[in-house]
Amino acid sequence: MTWSRRYRSQAGMTLVEVMTVLFIIGLTAGLVTLTLPQRPTQEQASAQAFARVLTEAQEQAIFAGQPVGIKLNDRGYSLVQWRRDGWRPAGRPEILPNRLSIELQTERPPRPETWPEMVFDPTGIIEPDAFQLQGRGVRIDIALTETGEVNLVER
Repeated sequence: MTWSRRYRSQAGMTLVEVMTVLFIIGLTAGLVTLTLPQRPTQEQASAQAFARVLTEAQEQAIFAGQPVGIKLNDRGYSLVQWRRDGWRPAGRPEILPNRLSIELQTERPPRPETWPEMVFDPTGIIEPDAFQLQGRGVRIDIALTETGEVNLVER
């Protein structure tokens, strides 16, 4: 009988042991939370999508052997491709989320209204360009370099 009373009083965990386990669990959860990638904002996601379109348009012009352009409008942008009789849409237009706009920052000589703001040559020659996506107090500069790289800078 003394044997069962002695071990019965030692059964369970002490408060210090419970608090130590909770501390370790909390520390582990905190580390996992800090290492999770952050979701991009709507502005960042739109700028990244536009950067991908620039890269894909450049590749498409080279592979197809025909000029490809990007035409900006009030609500977004679209890809256009040169045909015998002029610029024709190539795919559906991309519409930016509300309150976002994208503008060409590079000064150009006047062009006909039907011409795109940016043209990718099938030879791979790239004219550097700068765009600006802005909305809700956020401004992201999108620069296309001579080597074809696209750089994003949030201001």
